Amino acid sequence: MFRFQKTLSQRLQISGIGLHSGKLMELVLIPLPEDSGIWFQRVDNPGARPICASTENVSDTSLATSIGAGDEKVGTLEHLLAALGGLGISNLKVEVNGPEVPILDGSAAPWATMLQKAGVKTLNAPRPFYLVKKAFALEDATGEKFISVSPASSFSLECSIEFPGYVKNQSKYFSFSKSAFVRDICPARTFCLEKDVEMMRQNNLALGGSLDNAVVIGTNGEILNPEGLRFPDECVRHKILDFLGDLTLAQYPIIGHFSAYKTGHALNQEFLKNILKKPGILEKVMPELEFTGFELPITGVALAS
Repeated sequence: MFRFQKTLSQRLQISGIGLHSGKLMELVLIPLPEDSGIWFQRVDNPGARPICASTENVSDTSLATSIGAGDEKVGTLEHLLAALGGLGISNLKVEVNGPEVPILDGSAAPWATMLQKAGVKTLNAPRPFYLVKKAFALEDATGEKFISVSPASSFSLECSIEFPGYVKNQSKYFSFSKSAFVRDICPARTFCLEKDVEMMRQNNLALGGSLDNAVVIGTNGEILNPEGLRFPDECVRHKILDFLGDLTLAQYPIIGHFSAYKTGHALNQEFLKNILKKPGILEKVMPELEFTGFELPITGVALAS
């Protein structure tokens, strides 16, 4: 976990195809000062107000995570948010000329590369975080999916998935460090089943999807991408990526051990809202700044005001 707040060293312009709209999306990432947070603004709609990237503003979780305020909505945020969170960037304004963030190659690797190339600037302000004080678990309505969290001295996640006939059981344990995030999680691409692609397009979804920005799994579990997988367990790694992106909407890092089985954006957000609202689960704290090191071991904390 990062002890200090961060932003970009300079403005960054990015363009790419929107996964669901199929249209060219153009973004400008603008550095913000300490204690600003992360904001998105639709610049294609005159007078549109910025929307804070927080779980309170989540407006849709079908196939991707979207935030909205009034008639304004920005979707497919999770890969960019994961890259921002993994690099410790906590203050930024994102201007976008359409309804979604571009999908790029379907992973967070291009985001992390471009953000680091632009430069990550450390600000002279400590980074608040949440410390898990009490265990909590949540299942979906079917009882087939769940997320739990328990107290720990660092962030870790045990994630498992299984889609019978398509993806055999995959499990991965991830203990956060910037290097492990960039190396092991960022490159994992979003995935979908071939049988679902046509259905999504009939509903005007995934219009920008292709083998260039998603892993497509055939009817017999075969990978249709000519280059194959980036990791043997790329699918579960991408679930970790999505989870980290969704968790960024807490606005502060959460220190604890998470377990997740077959989770998705809807359950991620329901879980996040629960642990933020239920008393006694999380405690907001500040790092002890006299400790040295690039990433903070949670060995000394002070109550935040």
